[in-house]
Amino acid sequence: VVSTQSTGLVVESQVYKVFFDPKTGAMKMITNKLAGLSGRSDKLTQRFMEYSSSTGDKVDKQPSGAYIFRPLNDSADDLGDPVLTDYIPGELFTEIWQTFDGWLSQVTRVYYDKFYIEVEWTVGPIPLDHGREIITRYDTSLATNKTFYTDSNGRELVKRVLDKQPTWDLNVTEPIAGNYYPVNTRATIVDTKRGMQLTVLTDRSQGAASLGDGQVEFMVHRRILKDDFRGVGEPLNETAYGEGLIARGKHWLFYSDTLSFHMHRDIGLDLFYKPNVVIGDEGELEVPTWNFYKSKSPASNYLNVVTLQKLPSVNGTSLLVRLENTLPEAEGGKPISVRLDNMFGVQGDFSAWEELGLAADRAISKVVDYKTHTQHDDPEKNIITLQPFQIRTFVLKFASNSTENFF
Repeated sequence: VVSTQSTGLVVESQVYKVFFDPKTGAMKMITNKLAGLSGRSDKLTQRFMEYSSSTGDKVDKQPSGAYIFRPLNDSADDLGDPVLTDYIPGELFTEIWQTFDGWLSQVTRVYYDKFYIEVEWTVGPIPLDHGREIITRYDTSLATNKTFYTDSNGRELVKRVLDKQPTWDLNVTEPIAGNYYPVNTRATIVDTKRGMQLTVLTDRSQGAASLGDGQVEFMVHRRILKDDFRGVGEPLNETAYGEGLIARGKHWLFYSDTLSFHMHRDIGLDLFYKPNVVIGDEGELEVPTWNFYKSKSPASNYLNVVTLQKLPSVNGTSLLVRLENTLPEAEGGKPISVRLDNMFGVQGDFSAWEELGLAADRAISKVVDYKTHTQHDDPEKNIITLQPFQIRTFVLKFASNSTENFF
């Protein structure tokens, strides 16, 4: 639903009501309609900004470059207000189109039935007048107490506190770069008193920081004119067809109460496993005959197939399968039981299974205490149990080649 109110342009879905500035298309406020008894709202704005790259100074000759992020100043420069170029309402989603400059634009999508808002940005070619490091900054009214959280390889969330380290006394000499952390899949800010949070999920690894209360920013592109003397031997000034590179990426914004925070795991998997569009002759397509096992248990929503690989086998078929319980206990994770012999709907051909270590290079009994590790399993019924946040590796064996059409 798109409407124009005294507060501006309003886009409403089943989950969110998002307020946009009618001239710039910039987000102003967001309401989660499902949070609390009557929904909850926060300020939510987004800006594109830049850090000018340091070329070295009297205090420290280290310049910014491919391996080193060292801004010239302790604050970012605003890249200006965008112009709302179009908004396109639709049954499945509504798009808000913005242009900031000839080399910077963005499309924001509010999906009718999704728990995230998609921000697709296009940055580049960055002008070459000086070294520039481009960020996008989300600013909210959440009281975050100088704290935010970043993921570790898409799994645990690590607490980050501004100008502090948990295991040593930090001498802050770089107030910007010293508070940047690697983000593989997401960063989260939380208002613990109000019980609200914002998680920004990324489609690639990026650097992120929270330099102010209720803020989180991400580095989206860089173009630098000086080498940082760390081994590359050239400036970070990559080109294609005689122009600087263009970076296009997506952020998914998930705003909710903390009781629903665990849903970021499901949303993260949706982003990571987005289907690839393949175009080909219809006659060449083979439709898989197998269906992946899906239990009716709510906990099985957090069962993820990490690996599904066909192994060389003389007789029949062997599959290497890694299964993951994606939800940690701290976020409400529960054990998930899986029956291995009917995971793919070919129970009659199933012959045996074996559990290996995570690297699949040795039996599990060589890695952990087997009795403790399998105490919740039922091997006679081919049932294994994944504890919260656990990954287990198996070889499944089938008597025939009935798996051929699955690959």
